[in-house]
Amino acid sequence: MLRPLVVVTLGILSSLAPAEEGAAPVDAPPVEDLGGGRFKVGLVEFKREGREIVFPAEVNMKEGALEYAIVHQNGKIHEAVLITKARPFHVNIALKILGYEESKELFPILGEDFRPTGKFPDVPAKTRNAARAALHLRWKGKTGSPEEATLNDWITNTVTRKPLAPKPWVYGGSYFHEQSFQAEASGDIVALFTNNASLFNWPGRDAALDDVWVPTTAQTPDVGTPVTVTIRPFIKNKKPDDQGS
Repeated sequence: MLRPLVVVTLGILSSLAPAEEGAAPVDAPPVEDLGGGRFKVGLVEFKREGREIVFPAEVNMKEGALEYAIVHQNGKIHEAVLITKARPFHVNIALKILGYEESKELFPILGEDFRPTGKFPDVPAKTRNAARAALHLRWKGKTGSPEEATLNDWITNTVTRKPLAPKPWVYGGSYFHEQSFQAEASGDIVALFTNNASLFNWPGRDAALDDVWVPTTAQTPDVGTPVTVTIRPFIKNKKPDDQGS
């Protein structure tokens, strides 16, 4: 199992590497076979069955303004509800291996003057669907019993005064600039305020605003609480999504 996976990883890294002439090669990260169809790269574990990706994090904010849901510990920690030691690049490798596809649907097309045109890419439905993921959280409560929530539950829109609707997050895949993978350089993993450097972005209401997001204080555990983040393919509920938040 490991040898084919390493071959796939090398192919993915080749596609991720910057195209400029003279660009430094990207070294393949070590992929560890944990057995039972489970693998690990850095602090990121993933498995083909269910296409799940898991990494550790901790609560960083219980109150205050947010622009991000999850960032690397060296990133924008003053405006993120969760921080992690897991590298964004390793999260991205797992996403690629498990077949999540990048969708640039949230990022406006730029004109010749590099200003937004107000138009957005026409992304095929198959790609849009393959870019959507649900983010789940697990932690131990104050009594030591396991508790679970979605990432959406932990973030409130101050305009609607409700937690985020049960919408998926959209995998945009970040980008390379001057031979630097921007999710890795910035530490951006999951963004609320639309940011093309981030691996994931919120596609719902008010994503263009940077001053309407706060932690759901009643739901969010104390700062420093260890949390396990799980990324899964989004499965749409039979009931229509609440479009209000």
